[in-house]
Amino acid sequence: MPPWSMTTELDRTSREPMYLQIVRAIVADVRKGRLRPGDALPGTRALAESLGVNRNTTLAAFQELEAEGWILSEPDRGSFIADKLPMAYPEEEESIAASDSGSWAAPTPLTEPFYQPRATDREGFRLIPDLPDVRLAPTAAIHRAHGRVLNLQQQRILQPGWDPRGLLDLRISLCRMLRELRGMALEPGNLVLTRGLMSTLNLVSRTLFNPGEAVAVEDPAYFRVLEAFRAAGARLFPIPVDAEGLQLEPLEALMARESVRLIYTTASPHYPTHAILSASRRRRLLELAEAHGARILEGDLAFGFQREQHPSLPLASEDTRGTVVYFSALEQILAPGLQVGFLAGFAPLIKTMAKQRQLIDWPGNQVQEATIEELFRDGEIHRHLSRIRKVNDARRETLVDRLLFHLHPAVSVEDPGEGLSLWVQVEDGLPLDAWVERCAAKGVVFYPGRLYDFRRNPIPFLCLGFAAHEVEEQNEACRRMAEALAEVRRLTRAGTASSR
Repeated sequence: MPPWSMTTELDRTSREPMYLQIVRAIVADVRKGRLRPGDALPGTRALAESLGVNRNTTLAAFQELEAEGWILSEPDRGSFIADKLPMAYPEEEESIAASDSGSWAAPTPLTEPFYQPRATDREGFRLIPDLPDVRLAPTAAIHRAHGRVLNLQQQRILQPGWDPRGLLDLRISLCRMLRELRGMALEPGNLVLTRGLMSTLNLVSRTLFNPGEAVAVEDPAYFRVLEAFRAAGARLFPIPVDAEGLQLEPLEALMARESVRLIYTTASPHYPTHAILSASRRRRLLELAEAHGARILEGDLAFGFQREQHPSLPLASEDTRGTVVYFSALEQILAPGLQVGFLAGFAPLIKTMAKQRQLIDWPGNQVQEATIEELFRDGEIHRHLSRIRKVNDARRETLVDRLLFHLHPAVSVEDPGEGLSLWVQVEDGLPLDAWVERCAAKGVVFYPGRLYDFRRNPIPFLCLGFAAHEVEEQNEACRRMAEALAEVRRLTRAGTASSR
């Protein structure tokens, strides 16, 4: 890099001493981000020559900067911008090079649409629902597939001519996988690819409802779906979920008084409670939607991790009228950074969605889509899914055991036998929000149940992920959770006693 140089001329007619003008210029460049901690400054002699001043002037400037804490001078090495600067930059002077521009780690409260837990300085455990263990990702196979795509398919993949529904070969492979795992009879024209969950919900919001229209949603439900729909201007109406899935009586009552455009559900199983929509409710839900001219948006948020024996199939597998639009993604199978999601539905609707995708995602990511298709082609995705299913089955059972060992009777949980998360009930009166914060301080991050409540009201549940950590890590996480709970209870008792 070229050495730093002043971008402003010294004002030789000013009453302000020239050494202070040099100080002000250097401080201004630090504030703007042009000079950053650790950057080297020119020597006092070289700077004096370039500015046409006496060396004593630049020496005085550097002495002042060092006294104020802006620079550090080291014998035989030179002068450098200090690692710890003397003051935070005033907000009005923040620039594109603000000190936090490389990170987004600030916590957000539970009331925020996209909840961000408080970061921790210690080695931690992320019991985040549906978060896979990236250490198990088939990185070597991905690297080989990516190389083959770039070496052998340059003309096809790197040229224009993009199909807005996504790469045809990948859609063919996904159709085969959906037939095998989820009982859905699809052709490539029934699929449009996306860049993961939020890209999927963006397409849904552009095509399945207009701002101000009524959308019925499960309660509890995945909070990111609800917030995406709220942001798109939908009028959301919560429909309770019980042990048999979505309750249809409240839905029927809603549809009698409102023109419901869309019904959002996760039927097989429900997310996050793992309830399975009963056969009678499945039939009735499809009938209701058709009778009222509404569409059903069905999320399959644990795609690939349902029971291998007698799995509950999605509503979309029974739909013959084009009522259901189904969505899922591959990121939980591979890794969150490889975001390829998909929507499946009636072919004319998929064409409409593809036109909208052109507006928000042109020209797509053919290289990534082709890389994942290569993984399908050589069988790696199916082999990898088979491997991690066994791993995750063991981890799910272990986390249930460790939770009960360390935290019973404060928590109760049953093994759902599928998915990538647990819906854990906590005892009445447990100070759940305080416990979540104390656990985060000890390096254990997880989601409280209130995130999934339609109004973010406290409910006595946790949603815990188990896929990202090995057995020993799970045990340590649960031990810290128990330790945090004991501390919270002591503080609660002390606060109660002092208030008497």
